[in-house]
Amino acid sequence: MTSWTDRLARYFVPDETPHAGLIILAGLLSVAFVLVHVFQLTNYFLPGGQFKVVHIAGGILLTFLALAVKDGTSRFQRWHFVAMAAITLIPLLYIFIEHEAITTERQFIVSDVDIGIGVLFLLLAMYAAWREWGWIMSALAVATLLYGYFGYLIPGDLFFHAGIGLKRLLGYTSIPYFQGLLGGLSELSAGTIFPFMLFAAALEMTGCVDYIMGAAYRIGGKTRAGPAQVAVVGSGMMGMVSGSSVANVASTGALTIPLMKRFGFKGEFAGAVEAVASTGGQITPPIMGLAAFLIVGITGIPYVEIVKAAVFPALIYYAYLMVAVHIRAIKRNIDVRDRAEELQKEFLPEPFLKATVRNIPFYVAITYLVVVLITGRSPGGVAIEATGILVGLTILRDFVIGWDGLAGRIAHTLQMLGRIGYNGALRGAQVAIVVAVIGVLVDILVVTGFAQKLSFAMLDMAGGELWPLLLIAAVSCLAFGLGLPTSAAYILVALLGAPALIELGVPILAAHMFVFFFANVSAITPPVAVSSLIAAKIAGASYFRTGMIGVRLGLPGFLLPFLFAIHPEILGIDSSLPYVAMVSLMAFIGVMSLNLILEGHYMLPVNWVQRALLLPAAGGLLMPGLTSSAIGLCFFAVVTAWQYFDLKRQKAAAA
Repeated sequence: MTSWTDRLARYFVPDETPHAGLIILAGLLSVAFVLVHVFQLTNYFLPGGQFKVVHIAGGILLTFLALAVKDGTSRFQRWHFVAMAAITLIPLLYIFIEHEAITTERQFIVSDVDIGIGVLFLLLAMYAAWREWGWIMSALAVATLLYGYFGYLIPGDLFFHAGIGLKRLLGYTSIPYFQGLLGGLSELSAGTIFPFMLFAAALEMTGCVDYIMGAAYRIGGKTRAGPAQVAVVGSGMMGMVSGSSVANVASTGALTIPLMKRFGFKGEFAGAVEAVASTGGQITPPIMGLAAFLIVGITGIPYVEIVKAAVFPALIYYAYLMVAVHIRAIKRNIDVRDRAEELQKEFLPEPFLKATVRNIPFYVAITYLVVVLITGRSPGGVAIEATGILVGLTILRDFVIGWDGLAGRIAHTLQMLGRIGYNGALRGAQVAIVVAVIGVLVDILVVTGFAQKLSFAMLDMAGGELWPLLLIAAVSCLAFGLGLPTSAAYILVALLGAPALIELGVPILAAHMFVFFFANVSAITPPVAVSSLIAAKIAGASYFRTGMIGVRLGLPGFLLPFLFAIHPEILGIDSSLPYVAMVSLMAFIGVMSLNLILEGHYMLPVNWVQRALLLPAAGGLLMPGLTSSAIGLCFFAVVTAWQYFDLKRQKAAAA
């Protein structure tokens, strides 16, 4: 017989769990966490400092509780994490209660208790980030703190600084200066990232993800590559609003990857397709997985300009991926069109028109979100309102068409709200802790002057030339972004990589799009490649091969940023729409030429002469200038005609 704790836990998680008591605790705290954010972003009832304390310390606490109930956690580990969650209450309550005294009386006279609480807060944040995201970011934060204290011992102009006293250094990590863990990045996390994590959770818990995958089937499900095209379209659409490529791979990939394998694609390729499609959602307008709002927050560029700039790069990325998948289907002699009914049962079990009518709340919420964002309102508040519209209309719809008695409807509504709160709070908390640790790293680097000197050092290494600087910046962005969620990776590289590009004359929008793209594709870049890692696990495939195939399928993500800097017209900067479209088409054919070389197949296998012709085609099309593009296009046309007539002759001979 099911106990009352198991029944109550089902209001937060869909499956039975042996940790029902902890789930209930985490669920109730998650709902409270969400409510604080909702009231703050709509009414601003807390001072900024207190709100950031609740956001970061509450995020640490929820992360520890989530780790405690994770599958495979031993009894000792479980209670260890529960103890860590309880200890987190100390800095949370202390800083919250003492906020006014810290900010008015002790801001310049740091007490030993303040320092002790600050150190405890820092250790808890780094430990939570380590357990959730791996050791890299926490280790970098420790190294940065050591650098802040011992910088006066380091020779050389780049790393040397006068050194920061211990109390002042520790004060920069949180209190009394409200920097580091409680700095501007945490404010960005609380006010922008968290609301969109909540919105993504609401989309999932209201069934919109299933509808999105059904819509993707309508677009690509009846093509030759069937399930792979559904994965490209569906994961891209979901990734656009989820804010996390890793979470997207884990959710949509659980459906698409096994289907791709069942219909003939190898596990490594199936995993790579899902990883690349989910990652690309972060660059796709109008929401861009939070990136658009983060770029607005850091640069001040209007939201509309960022969305317009991303349109053609996103089209190139996904058009390339869809064509690459189609070519792989031709090469492997895969054709699923005769099994369309089998595929339809997986993605579209009911008539699409009926599903569309049932998902009117999704369209209303998305339309409201985009239209109001264009007016320039705060994205966090708009996301909260869109979530409220989505949830409210869904509840109303279910009361009208899903009536099963008042008690049943109330129970279903509470279950949906509980799961939205639980999932949204945990997603936001997990990103909040890593953003907070990055805040420590960034603020110390700024205080020591290293961030500014790094830009000049990059310029010196490049000799004042743009191409070498772009290569240095690209490698730096990939390294900084390894293992981090996209939003956190962009924040880091935007503060450390973009200034050097701007200094050398790259337009500010182009510079930030450059570093954002590389921060984004770090999720599919070995040796870490977190998106590819999750996809490989689902596929039961080799991680290394999945990662390498992912790099090839994500080729536009690695090449387009260089065009942004050298050929910013592709972003619509000082250019007309027809010219932007033409440049984008040339770039698409250029990256496709590279894919044909690497795949070794077009309409037919590509021989060595055709590969030799495709190489200058790719180079010419990707180089700025009409002459080089025209030459490249001619080479590509020669190969296309050659393949077409060979295919025609083969079909005639077979007939």
